[in-house]
Amino acid sequence: MDPLVIDVFDALGYPMFRLPYTSCNWSDTINDPGSLNVDVTYTTTTMKVPKGLYNQLKLWGVILAAHRLDEQTNTEIVTHAGPLEDYNWDAPNRKLSLSCGGGWSALTKRLALNHSLDISWLDGDILIDEEHPAGAWALTLTGSYSDIMRGLVNESMQWGALPITLPTPEGGTQTITYNGYDLATVASLLDDLTKLADGNELRFDPRIQANGTLTFDMRSQPEINDHQWLEGTELGAWDSTVPGQRVVFAGVSGKGAAMTNQVFAIGGKSGDKTVVARVTQKNQPNILQSADKTHTTIVDLKQLRQYAQSGIAYGSYPDETFKVRVGDEYPVRPGDWADLKVEDDFMGEQLLKLKVTDVDGSDSNDWLDIQARLRG
Repeated sequence: MDPLVIDVFDALGYPMFRLPYTSCNWSDTINDPGSLNVDVTYTTTTMKVPKGLYNQLKLWGVILAAHRLDEQTNTEIVTHAGPLEDYNWDAPNRKLSLSCGGGWSALTKRLALNHSLDISWLDGDILIDEEHPAGAWALTLTGSYSDIMRGLVNESMQWGALPITLPTPEGGTQTITYNGYDLATVASLLDDLTKLADGNELRFDPRIQANGTLTFDMRSQPEINDHQWLEGTELGAWDSTVPGQRVVFAGVSGKGAAMTNQVFAIGGKSGDKTVVARVTQKNQPNILQSADKTHTTIVDLKQLRQYAQSGIAYGSYPDETFKVRVGDEYPVRPGDWADLKVEDDFMGEQLLKLKVTDVDGSDSNDWLDIQARLRG
């Protein structure tokens, strides 16, 4: 396998230069930007590091991408990429530490605003009532949930370009109106949509195009699934009991703090009224109540109830995290499925039907650390 390299791109995805590095590690998480951390120690990379990086590595002005060549397909496989968010220069030890986000990190810096406000409004008072409709302060999006996610990102790109490739519209019957005066970030609203009971998963997959530029492919589907290592299929199940497979079952942890079977979701105010939704899972011997206060801008009861239903779906079972180590010859991505055969003192002998939620790796070894939950 070819070595991992780090390339620097500008904020629009145009290539700048290759960055010699000492070490790097990355983390990818489902419905989350993930992270990339790169260390450059000048004493070990000698004169390969160009002088004056301070003038080139601008926060939010460059994107770092870790990638390697796949010789079978002759394409660059991007392990992780994201905008530079933080850096630290340790002058005595000549060590530069760089911290990057992921594909949708840039959307934490974009507000969900109708782009017509860019030319129709500068500042001043905002009056919205029955006689003064919201106008451009309302952003109404329709279609499938994927379309609404796409619409949020597309609207933000009208304020300024981003290296994101949007998916094809699907069409659908959903309609959501966002109030611009809430000044919510696009990233936070995308996160909200992933938490709906029937919401989609979301990824921004980095890809180096044939012309050398970097783009993030926006993917929004009920299940984003690139690989399935399942019993009885061509790829087959993972078996931690057989030596040589480079699959190790590392353990499981369970947390009950988030368990609930009755959710009260608090929405926003409509006039002098506050919208509240309650959803209860039936036939439970022990009531576990919880409050969801994270949707105070939602005034539509149907939409608020979906968030409460999502809370029931996630809270009905313990928060169990299964930890697995696999060789990096397995191209595992968040969202992938794997059947894992285990046999140990605590688990006994069984086949775990897993969905990958987190993938961590580094240049220092050829293993991936995976976290997963049970499917279904």
